[in-house]
Amino acid sequence: MNRKSRAGWLLLAAAAAWIDLWTKGLWQYPDVGKPRILRRTLVDGWLYMSAVMNKGGVWSLNIAESLLLFATILAVPLVTAWIFWPRRTSRLECAAKSLVLGGAIGNLWDRWQYGAVRDFIDVSFGDVDGWHWPTFNVADVALVVGIALLLVTGFVNERREKREKRDESEKAKGEAGA
Repeated sequence: MNRKSRAGWLLLAAAAAWIDLWTKGLWQYPDVGKPRILRRTLVDGWLYMSAVMNKGGVWSLNIAESLLLFATILAVPLVTAWIFWPRRTSRLECAAKSLVLGGAIGNLWDRWQYGAVRDFIDVSFGDVDGWHWPTFNVADVALVVGIALLLVTGFVNERREKREKRDESEKAKGEAGA
């Protein structure tokens, strides 16, 4: 991977973090100043915008704040190194890693600045026994999309490598038999 493409992937990560922080800035959160808009209905029974300070971890799990902050601080440089690890990597995989990095930076900024992550996207599933997905933000979307893309590219790469090994094996058998 050359410098130009590395800069592009870093730019994608920065854009994901910036969009996350910008969208969070559109809301006033209860613990970060005087509340202005705490909840707005977008699609009744399904989609709301709700300002929530998430002091827990993924999906609002209650994890010690210092442990969570430490893990996130440790993860950002590791993901950055992982993006630039010298090996053959597809563009889709680089994009996925950049989204993971951007999402991690967006949520890390919140943890460092506010001691919690600002969430605002609130999804319910209509009248399904009041089922409610934990409130999330754009950084969480970037993380989930990035990880999903990494899983897909991992499966595709594994299948391609198996196919290449099988083809090489068949070719070697064909040459040995000739």
